[in-house]
Amino acid sequence: MDKVKRIYPGKKIKDIRFYKTEDLVKILGLCMLTVRKYLKTGRIKGAIKVGKRYYLSTKNLDRFLGKE
Repeated sequence: MDKVKRIYPGKKIKDIRFYKTEDLVKILGLCMLTVRKYLKTGRIKGAIKVGKRYYLSTKNLDRFLGKE
Protein backbone atom coordinates (compact mmCIF):
# COMPACT_ATOMS: atom_id res chain seq x y z
CA MET A 1 0.00 0.00 0.00
CA ASP A 2 1.09 3.54 -0.70
CA LYS A 3 1.47 5.76 2.31
CA VAL A 4 0.32 9.35 1.98
CA LYS A 5 2.57 11.79 3.79
CA ARG A 6 1.41 15.28 4.59
CA ILE A 7 4.02 17.94 4.04
CA TYR A 8 2.68 20.49 6.52
CA PRO A 9 0.33 18.66 8.86
CA GLY A 10 0.52 21.01 11.85
CA LYS A 11 -1.03 20.21 15.21
CA LYS A 12 -4.74 20.62 15.74
CA ILE A 13 -6.01 21.81 19.12
CA LYS A 14 -9.72 22.60 19.52
CA ASP A 15 -10.16 22.91 15.73
CA ILE A 16 -7.26 25.36 15.43
CA ARG A 17 -4.23 24.18 13.47
CA PHE A 18 -0.80 25.24 14.71
CA TYR A 19 2.47 25.09 12.78
CA LYS A 20 5.94 24.60 14.25
CA THR A 21 8.93 26.64 13.11
CA GLU A 22 10.07 23.74 10.89
CA ASP A 23 6.70 23.76 9.11
CA LEU A 24 6.90 27.54 8.58
CA VAL A 25 10.35 27.18 6.99
CA LYS A 26 8.88 24.85 4.36
CA ILE A 27 5.72 26.91 3.83
CA LEU A 28 7.44 30.30 3.57
CA GLY A 29 10.57 29.12 1.78
CA LEU A 30 12.85 30.94 4.20
CA CYS A 31 15.77 29.65 6.24
CA MET A 32 15.31 28.62 9.87
CA LEU A 33 17.21 31.61 11.28
CA THR A 34 15.07 34.08 9.34
CA VAL A 35 11.80 32.49 10.49
CA ARG A 36 13.00 32.45 14.11
CA LYS A 37 14.02 36.11 13.84
CA TYR A 38 10.60 37.05 12.40
CA LEU A 39 8.84 35.19 15.23
CA LYS A 40 11.07 36.62 17.96
CA THR A 41 10.85 40.23 16.77
CA GLY A 42 7.10 40.09 16.10
CA ARG A 43 7.28 40.52 12.34
CA ILE A 44 5.12 37.39 12.21
CA LYS A 45 2.46 38.32 14.76
CA GLY A 46 0.48 35.99 16.98
CA ALA A 47 3.12 33.32 17.59
CA ILE A 48 2.88 31.38 20.82
CA LYS A 49 6.10 30.37 22.57
CA VAL A 50 6.05 27.12 24.52
CA GLY A 51 9.42 26.45 26.11
CA LYS A 52 11.91 27.03 23.29
CA ARG A 53 9.44 26.36 20.45
CA TYR A 54 7.20 28.78 18.61
CA TYR A 55 3.77 27.83 17.26
CA LEU A 56 1.68 29.81 14.79
CA SER A 57 -2.00 29.31 14.04
CA THR A 58 -3.37 29.09 10.52
CA LYS A 59 -5.24 32.37 11.06
CA ASN A 60 -2.04 34.24 11.97
CA LEU A 61 -0.12 32.59 9.13
CA ASP A 62 -2.79 33.72 6.66
CA ARG A 63 -2.62 37.22 8.13
CA PHE A 64 1.16 37.30 7.60
CA LEU A 65 0.77 36.05 4.02
CA GLY A 66 -1.89 38.68 3.32
CA LYS A 67 -4.68 36.18 2.68
CA GLU A 68 -6.93 37.64 5.37
